[in-house]
Amino acid sequence: MTTTMQKLISGVGCLAIASAMSSAGVVTLGTTFGFTDLETSYDVSTGEYLAISSPITSGDVTRHDLFAPLTAAFGVGEIGVGNDASVLFRMNITNTFGTGADGVNGRILIRDLDGDTLSGTFDGTWSLIGGFGFFDGLIDFAVFNSAGNGVFEGTGSGSEFNVPTDTLSGAISFLIQMPEWFDTTNGFDGRTSQGDGILLTPTPGSLSLLGLGGLVATRRRRS
Repeated sequence: MTTTMQKLISGVGCLAIASAMSSAGVVTLGTTFGFTDLETSYDVSTGEYLAISSPITSGDVTRHDLFAPLTAAFGVGEIGVGNDASVLFRMNITNTFGTGADGVNGRILIRDLDGDTLSGTFDGTWSLIGGFGFFDGLIDFAVFNSAGNGVFEGTGSGSEFNVPTDTLSGAISFLIQMPEWFDTTNGFDGRTSQGDGILLTPTPGSLSLLGLGGLVATRRRRS
């Protein structure tokens, strides 16, 4: 996308998220995540969509508190290089038609340097617009797991936070350039995608996040 388009979409996305959180009266802690250049594949025979970390993937998982965000950041070439860090998103593509499709039975697994994880489940829908595939989904359940040292760590100095114990829900989005749709076997060759999400401790009214529609993926400014 062009820089102008990125800025426009990013600005609209930030306003939409802020508006949704304000209308929901959200005052609890939340988490955001975002990763670029995920290696992406689609198996037309099984309907499985995969977006996984690769040597060029970068991103972060950020815990937001009342004072300042705490970010576990992962740089290019630092995920899975001599550590346990990895990123995996998967879903099944169903009901493909025209420029739309459903993404169901979605799974999230983000692993830090020594095995602590953020996992979750989601469902949503795909749309093909202007040669890009946009996925908008609802994360119905997500949780951190202390399988490592109980601290979610990135590759930078001081970029870490204690693994939360609360159950989270929220929204997730993907963006991928798609010259061909899901009914082809070669439309994903050499393609990468970006995935982003926002997670909140459920509060009364927080289901207004359902109205974010595709804008979570614009949380991060892309070059």
